[in-house]
Amino acid sequence: MKAPAFRYHRPTTVDEAVELLAGAGDDGKVIAGGQSLVPIMNMRLAEPETLIDLTGVDALRAVRETSTGARYGATTTHMRFEHELVPDVTRGLLPYAAAGIGYPAIRNRGTVGGSLAHSDSSAEWPTVMSALDATVHTRSVRGTRAVPVRELLLGFFTTALEPDELITEVEVRRLAASTRWGMYKMCRKPGEFAQSLGVVLGERERERDADGPWQDIELWLGAAADRPLRLSATEAAVRGGTSADLEPARLVEPLAQDTGQDPSELDSTARYALQLHAVTVHRALRAAEGMKEG
Repeated sequence: MKAPAFRYHRPTTVDEAVELLAGAGDDGKVIAGGQSLVPIMNMRLAEPETLIDLTGVDALRAVRETSTGARYGATTTHMRFEHELVPDVTRGLLPYAAAGIGYPAIRNRGTVGGSLAHSDSSAEWPTVMSALDATVHTRSVRGTRAVPVRELLLGFFTTALEPDELITEVEVRRLAASTRWGMYKMCRKPGEFAQSLGVVLGERERERDADGPWQDIELWLGAAADRPLRLSATEAAVRGGTSADLEPARLVEPLAQDTGQDPSELDSTARYALQLHAVTVHRALRAAEGMKEG
């Protein structure tokens, strides 16, 4: 199938883009890389009457470092993160996450702002940017807003963006030299969306010259619900220990609590998924523990 007919605009400024979006009303869609929207349109699951292509807006590709981190233009492609063509303020997490997105053709076209606006919890950027407590900056004819990614993502393909609002920048704070990160993606084959995606950020206690147990830690899980989950109960189980103290089986119960499930009531498919998430989190912890400071 192919997409139905639509009107196409390619503005060259943000002002022009937001004016066009406001004029299009509920029947307008913004397109950047098109890696999510175009297939949906071809399947007739979305039939916008107007497409506003942001690839002609140079300002949306701009990237700048700040005193606290960096601000990435919304149409910054995954490939630019992967190959470190933009500043990395996360000590490797952004390039690592970008390298696992789809295939080279997708990474060359897909954009960070488009991924967040699409809001698929099995994709990399929603979970990674939630873990980093990133902020999106938006623009409409009514003005600008700053929205934490944790508040932006409301569910599958659902965000807090207004119909006439577009993302202009994604702001990421610089990670401290003492912060460890780990990420693990479970999928059937490289390039596919995640079946489970774990991200760890934290600091470990120091015992003489050896790495001690986790002191401060955040755990995030993608592909387990309609948006990325903060694993508070699992964090409590991990804090004060290491991955060596916690086999995946010991993470199942706190993970069930975080995902709102009762293991005794789950069928075999749901139990398998819960075990899969436990393995993912455990491997993300091990990856973070293997990271050097500095």
